[in-house]
Amino acid sequence: MEGGVKPPHSKMTITVQTGARLHFGLLAVQAANGRNFGGVGLMVDSPGCLVSVEAAERDECLAEPEIASRLTSWRDEYRKRCPVEHRPHACRIQLSQTIPSHAGLGSGTQTSLALAAALARLSGEDNVSAPELARRVGRGARSALGIHGFEHGGLLVEGGKRQSDEISPLVARLDFPSEWRVLLVSPNDRRGLSGDAERAAFSQLTPMPASLTETLCRIVLMELLPAVANAEFSSAAAALREFGQLNGSHFAPVQGGIFADPQMAALAKWLIDQDCVGVGQSSWGPTLWVLYRDELEAIRYREQIASHSSAEACTIHLTAAQNSGSHARQSVGE
Repeated sequence: MEGGVKPPHSKMTITVQTGARLHFGLLAVQAANGRNFGGVGLMVDSPGCLVSVEAAERDECLAEPEIASRLTSWRDEYRKRCPVEHRPHACRIQLSQTIPSHAGLGSGTQTSLALAAALARLSGEDNVSAPELARRVGRGARSALGIHGFEHGGLLVEGGKRQSDEISPLVARLDFPSEWRVLLVSPNDRRGLSGDAERAAFSQLTPMPASLTETLCRIVLMELLPAVANAEFSSAAAALREFGQLNGSHFAPVQGGIFADPQMAALAKWLIDQDCVGVGQSSWGPTLWVLYRDELEAIRYREQIASHSSAEACTIHLTAAQNSGSHARQSVGE
């Protein structure tokens, strides 16, 4: 390609590692006034995404066909939107670790931002912000939790947007207690909404009542954030569960219930019956998140969940909060 940054004589490789994003719910939908969307989320350290980019004689992408198509599309979009003087030359992209797609874990945002960060560093830009990286690959149409999570990690609250083309601002961020653990339960053969189906679902939703937005904001400001700041597990777990239940009730007409997947709904009911305080759906699902006080408790319950009929044909993944942003490293070879 013409212009842009010329490939170096030595082979420079930029590798970017990031975790996954849990989305606990929105604060506003089709708001009559004020900001729209907003929401609460958490970065977890796994499953993760690992992307490597190096200069090459021609463009290549080493990944499974479905994700390779998306990676090349993001690369091309990046080239169109980045500064001309930092436009990447031909490169080889390799995806070594992946976050499951369309599972409610933010795979699209994390993978595209990891790629964008690697392309920026390969082209001589070391400190490009996550919102700018998102703009270059066309992310952030609604939620910006994954964008801010990519940069900062932790528990995140975004304030919503007034204009459709702006990135929702980060208004609160806390480290999540390091000893707390999360079990992620995902059906192996089903996916959550994305793309055109997601846009259609939003168009069918009724506006969220202002009273519900006010309740959700109260839960976040007066219950969730203080509980996390003080490492009060039961209060934090209860706040997250209530926040998710209220969101699920509003989205029920387009996703079929408080939970999008009947199997996960049955599992959530069983967990609640077992006195599990913190359980909910991440984004459009179908992934279910379950919060525990520590690793021993999570391992004990993982065995019980795995033997339950509602967890049949599911992947159960044990993870913890990621309280830092993405990590990038550079290596040089001949």
